[in-house]
Amino acid sequence: MLKLFFSYSHKDEALRDELAKHLSILERQSVISSWCDRKILPGEEWDYQINDNLNTADIILLLISSDFLFSKYCWDVEVKKAIERHNAGEACVIPVILRSVDWSGAPFAKLQALPKNAEPVVSRNWYNQDEAFTDVARGIRAAAEKLRDKRRQKQEAESLQLREQEEEARKLQQQQQERLRLQKKREEADRLQRQEAERLQKQEEADRLQRQREQEKADKLRLEQQSTGNDLLSEKGVGYTRLRDLLKAGNWKDADQETLAVMLKATGREQEGWLTSESINNFPCADLRTIDQLWVKYSDGHFGFSVQKRIWENVGKDFDKFGDRVGWRKGMFLNKEWLQYSDLTFTKNSPQGHLPARYAYSYIILINYSYYRPFKYASETFSSLASRLVNCNI
Repeated sequence: MLKLFFSYSHKDEALRDELAKHLSILERQSVISSWCDRKILPGEEWDYQINDNLNTADIILLLISSDFLFSKYCWDVEVKKAIERHNAGEACVIPVILRSVDWSGAPFAKLQALPKNAEPVVSRNWYNQDEAFTDVARGIRAAAEKLRDKRRQKQEAESLQLREQEEEARKLQQQQQERLRLQKKREEADRLQRQEAERLQKQEEADRLQRQREQEKADKLRLEQQSTGNDLLSEKGVGYTRLRDLLKAGNWKDADQETLAVMLKATGREQEGWLTSESINNFPCADLRTIDQLWVKYSDGHFGFSVQKRIWENVGKDFDKFGDRVGWRKGMFLNKEWLQYSDLTFTKNSPQGHLPARYAYSYIILINYSYYRPFKYASETFSSLASRLVNCNI
């Protein structure tokens, strides 16, 4: 609802009242709500009330007559303020010519006046005053509807702008949240990376100390071996006399069986009957060196763990290629199969690194029981053995 302000001379109050009657339909339709100084209640400051309503009015009607132009308050206060607000686009000022008077050159002379053609309401050119006031009311209705449409468009534009600003703010907030999320993610990744680097550093240091202790132990055992002439040293009290005798006699199959037996004893897995990657990772270096040296010595470098490790590294640690090289896998092209243990060749005519083998086949026997063919499951075990040989400097 638009606020309408009557600026008039009290000498024209009767005409103002008649105009108010013609505008009552606009009030009932909630198009306008009108105000004049007669609504000031007893005890209220009239100057404050007039200025307050004048400064907040949407439509200001200047009811022009000689008395209006003569009124110092109307001219110096109300007309001046009305034109200021009109020029600022804050209000719509409409001159309504009540009685004939020369108003050319007035501050409101440039504004379109009512009734049409600025014909005074009391002019004899009107059939009667009702006709003139009807024309004025229609003009005010048109001005009010235009003003409402303009303000509605402005509100819609402001609302659209507000929504766009809110959407932009929401996007900026999302972007900020995403940046914070990515920053936290990077910080968390950096933290985890630092933790992992620290863990690896500690692990490397622990491994280095472990290798150092094992090397010191191995050196101590080697010195003991040199001083006593004993080449069958064991950290676990395992006897290697039988293995030495079997290898010395060239009894390769029984020596291979004995190798598994002493390895199980050295790792405490005699009841299980097979080796795990974990047990190999912790295999005593002195015992591993003793077993390897016996195989290498009595096979003239043809068999032994160190021989197998060298072949393993030469084939790029590819277990299928390793099986081909040591003769554990036979066949043509894509039809190669892993041999059963009974099909291995227990002579020095077999490929280099062919023995020992029973330690690897024991793992397959447990997984597949009586069926050996998927020998590839032993790759993890052999990889652990190769790593252990490196750690033990074998």
